[in-house]
Amino acid sequence: MIVGVFKSRVNPKFREEFESLYNEMSGHIAKIKGYNGHKIYKADDGEAVVVVEFEDDVSFEEWDKHPEHKKAKLRGKLEVFDEYDVMVGRVFERHTKPEPFILPFFI
Repeated sequence: MIVGVFKSRVNPKFREEFESLYNEMSGHIAKIKGYNGHKIYKADDGEAVVVVEFEDDVSFEEWDKHPEHKKAKLRGKLEVFDEYDVMVGRVFERHTKPEPFILPFFI
């Protein structure tokens, strides 16, 4: 599994444009096989954090190289975001509760 963490602060002058780009990109990413979803969190200091999950490198790369996503990233870098920090990594350990139900091997 690949996990991306995108922390950002939107320039208030570009809030409407950000919302439009976000909605458009949400439509594109949802069509990618291997995209497992994303969630947005807001910190008390106003920073937004998006956590996105992909099944594998192939699905992440498809998103990273998507032509419309590339345009949106450039637009964000140039004006839309006052700050951003992107981290992408491979999950090497995971713990969940409740644990997925697994049948014993002897059944």
